[in-house]
Amino acid sequence: MKRSVLGVAAIIVALFLISCTANKGSFTLLNKAKEPIARASVTICRQTIELKDIQLNTSAAGFYKVTGDSGYTIEVEFQSGKTLRKETGYVTNGMDFQDEITVTDSDIEITDTKASRPPAR
Repeated sequence: MKRSVLGVAAIIVALFLISCTANKGSFTLLNKAKEPIARASVTICRQTIELKDIQLNTSAAGFYKVTGDSGYTIEVEFQSGKTLRKETGYVTNGMDFQDEITVTDSDIEITDTKASRPPAR
């Protein structure tokens, strides 16, 4: 009886530790606008990733820890001074995420997303 109680307790502790572990997230910000991006700021899961000098038809990557439910807040400043801001997307704990964010002259959108469960630990 003691062994089964200890076994159940060990399983509960292991599940708790796994659920508290942060998963990985990454994104690629793709510039499809008609001018270079001077600065971009991407905030997700209370982390802000700053990107600079993204030329036409090129991209920049960012990485973060998925610590819970969150969405992207993306702010872009073009070389001309024009700015765009958008809140979009969704991530949740327990999954790894890879997103492609495309910036055009007038919009910011997630154009591809992949979510996967991390390998068993």
